[in-house]
Amino acid sequence: MFLQKNILNAISYVKPKLTGAGFSLFIFFTVFFIAADFDLYGVSKDLNNPFLWSIFYGYGIICSIFIDLLAVKIPKITGTIKIAFYVLAGYLIFLPFGWMMVIVGGTVGALCSLVFYFGTYMARKNVFFKYIFAICAPFILCIILNTDFTVKKDWREWKRNSSYIALFDYFHGEHAIPIYAEKGQTITFSVKIQNNNGGGHGFHVLNKGGDVVAMKEVDESTYQIKAAEKSIYHIIVTGDKLKGSFTVTWDVE
Repeated sequence: MFLQKNILNAISYVKPKLTGAGFSLFIFFTVFFIAADFDLYGVSKDLNNPFLWSIFYGYGIICSIFIDLLAVKIPKITGTIKIAFYVLAGYLIFLPFGWMMVIVGGTVGALCSLVFYFGTYMARKNVFFKYIFAICAPFILCIILNTDFTVKKDWREWKRNSSYIALFDYFHGEHAIPIYAEKGQTITFSVKIQNNNGGGHGFHVLNKGGDVVAMKEVDESTYQIKAAEKSIYHIIVTGDKLKGSFTVTWDVE
């Protein structure tokens, strides 16, 4: 009975922290979404960064708990001083990256910390607010980061055993080209992109776990990767509001 009560108390204590993390991350996402001209593809890729989640749900919650402990140990700490501690925490996370990052990034971090604190405050005042941002908001963000928002217009493609060609009027996002290789084999491939409107573009290779594979440049527009395991590797071609075409050819040996 005593253990159950402690568990319930711990859950009750953590809920406002989860609300603060969810609320601040949601506001962070919304601001970036507007700043990126409502580009869901780009923002979803930024949101997929584990470091971003660790800041809000790791660093943010730990700092909030630490500040609460200080308030318990030092009764003279007022609400205003607690807010100052939150601002300080927003700056301190950038300290290892140099003073310039402390000044620039720390200001953003301080604002996020204040939003985090406001989220914890509202969680204690409004049950509806608490559950919306402790549960619903991170759930929605998880759906967004696992959704492909690639946009293709007038897309035409030609597939062969060792080549892929695509022509398009608009390409914003990414396109994956799968290549099977046995462990120890070398994939030599070439990517040629025709840019007709000055849009952005690029490419990289992912393994089956979704990790980026190191490429070795062997010639102009020609690269090699070594298959570390028997798997399907994906050449990911990306476009940023691009009009034109691209050709990918490969050889496995």
